[in-house]
Amino acid sequence: MTGAELNPSDHPDHEIRKVAKRLVEQGWTLRKEGHWGRLYCPCDDGGCTTIPVAGTPRNPGQAAVKIARLAKRCPLKPGDPRRSLAGSPRENLSRRKEIGQ
Repeated sequence: MTGAELNPSDHPDHEIRKVAKRLVEQGWTLRKEGHWGRLYCPCDDGGCTTIPVAGTPRNPGQAAVKIARLAKRCPLKPGDPRRSLAGSPRENLSRRKEIGQ
């Protein structure tokens, strides 16, 4: 993880603030990264799911729904096959080759 830790209340949009605040209360970490920030999942390995949080999205309501939807992927059990969807692209590529996609 890089960047300083952010407070969800610092986000300029109230819909995204609300979702980010709920996720931080559930153990997610919000850090300064990219155009505004990034949410990191509370999984032990720290690399399961990361969600970019735009500072000025075109449609804040839709962005908030997308953040909430992506957050539902995690935390997942370590053996859950859906967990690899949020892994590194290299891991996903090798997994696709294994299953013949």
